[in-house]
Amino acid sequence: PEQYGGLDLPMLDLVAIEEEAGKATNGLGFFVADRGPRELLDAVTPEQAARWVLPVVRGEMSEAWAITEPGAGSDVMGIQASAERDGDDWLLNGEKWFVTGGDRARYYIVLAWADGEQTLFIVEKGTPGLEVLREPHFMHDPYIVKHQEVRLTNCRVPDANRVPGAGGDDAKRWFSLERIMIAARCCGAAERLLDLSRGWSIEREAFGHPIANYQGIQFMLADSLTELAAARLLTWHAATSWDRGDDPKIVHGKVAMAKLFASEMANRVADRSVQIFGGRGYMTEHPAERYYRELRVDRIWEGTSEIQRSIIARGLLKRGAAAYLDGAVRVNV
Repeated sequence: PEQYGGLDLPMLDLVAIEEEAGKATNGLGFFVADRGPRELLDAVTPEQAARWVLPVVRGEMSEAWAITEPGAGSDVMGIQASAERDGDDWLLNGEKWFVTGGDRARYYIVLAWADGEQTLFIVEKGTPGLEVLREPHFMHDPYIVKHQEVRLTNCRVPDANRVPGAGGDDAKRWFSLERIMIAARCCGAAERLLDLSRGWSIEREAFGHPIANYQGIQFMLADSLTELAAARLLTWHAATSWDRGDDPKIVHGKVAMAKLFASEMANRVADRSVQIFGGRGYMTEHPAERYYRELRVDRIWEGTSEIQRSIIARGLLKRGAAAYLDGAVRVNV
């Protein structure tokens, strides 16, 4: 927001910036374009904003969202972490997995059940009862941040650190924003891969001709370009719907479609790119190899492809197709 020194950019602009970040791969993209936690500013008190959120916006510290658990990932309602009143404090208990950026964060945003509803808590590092269990390795390593597993055991948190916003709804909004950013980064990654593959196919010769002359290569390039164009338009459509202030449930479904299609598209483009580069594309020094590893997680984190399909199907069954095609070109015949 402008009152905090920002530009208050619309979502469509943020998507354009995030596409550029995607051209640097996930592992490096967050150096190109990182954002302050806008969703927290909309939920916290002025005191919490001054102490915890604005320093993140200014780049002085970072936060990490602790949502996922061993038994609950995309199903946010299935979390088991709990918070119980103890005088003026809360006692938090539970275990959180895949806490992205936990190694660099000054504090965690922990989602837990409190008084029968989901609530967010700010838990500072070093708080007694907060334990980092491990920092497992992943397929996309080396990465700029770790994805920690943490445990809270009677972790005492003052009531001043309880975020007064809607809790579970705030977490869902965070998921939606992350999903549209994933879609945008996937489009950027696919564009760079396509440019790299095109250039190599023109340069590389086999059997006396550039491999670009062969239909086998041409068809892969054509499919990649077509799918990228469709994914980008779908992502821009979701961003425009967000900026218009459409029904959040409709926006949620459009974002799910963008995340689903763009993440699966980018993985197909990466696979084709490795194939076009051949053995070179399989070498760890090659960008195609890095994209091939790093893009795989985009079909998993912030809601798997299967979860996105469930969201899309539920919305379709409740509201019909027209609600999700609003703004698209339709011709009645």
